[in-house]
Amino acid sequence: MGGMSEDDRNADNPLARSFPNDLTGYFLISGTDLNDPNFYRTVVLIVEHNSDGAFGLVVNRQSDVRLGSLLGELEDSPAHDILVQIGGPLQQEYLFVLHGELPGYELSEHATYPAKGVVFEPATEPLVQYLSTAWADLPADQRPPLRVYAGYSGWGPGQLETELQQDAWFVHPAGAAIVFHPNPDSGWKDALGEKGAFYRIVADTGYMPSMN
Repeated sequence: MGGMSEDDRNADNPLARSFPNDLTGYFLISGTDLNDPNFYRTVVLIVEHNSDGAFGLVVNRQSDVRLGSLLGELEDSPAHDILVQIGGPLQQEYLFVLHGELPGYELSEHATYPAKGVVFEPATEPLVQYLSTAWADLPADQRPPLRVYAGYSGWGPGQLETELQQDAWFVHPAGAAIVFHPNPDSGWKDALGEKGAFYRIVADTGYMPSMN
């Protein structure tokens, strides 16, 4: 009789993890033992991953800073009140945006689609101008989802792979529902819950049982 395949073993054992070589478009969901305060109970959307490393944004850590306090040109726009999220510990003087496609807006050359229904781009001047004009003209219930992030999360060559081998992260395909979660504080539990019943227990208890 033939032996059990790796896929069969992984299906029976939720602790048997394997990861795609390219994690662009995936969530990294922090493990229960990851106590780095920058990433404790975070969900990171990986925007780019290649041999040079990885670039991503924490999507569930909201600050109390409003966008208009950083960008004076939004003073009279509804975008003034957008709460800025903390995309990661690196270069927090830079702003990045994730949004659904914006009507009447031409994407910048730096825009990418890391997940279905999610556009990434830096907060360029044309995008800020759009927020101060066309965005303001849209009825509130017709504005596509949009999140703004200060800073980013980054890994050098091989660094993320090492952390994955150390079980620092769970991996799950990214989706707009978590990126644009109406309550970012619930993002970690809900992202884990998407992985299945075992991970919902982990999210609820904060405990990762051993199967050794």
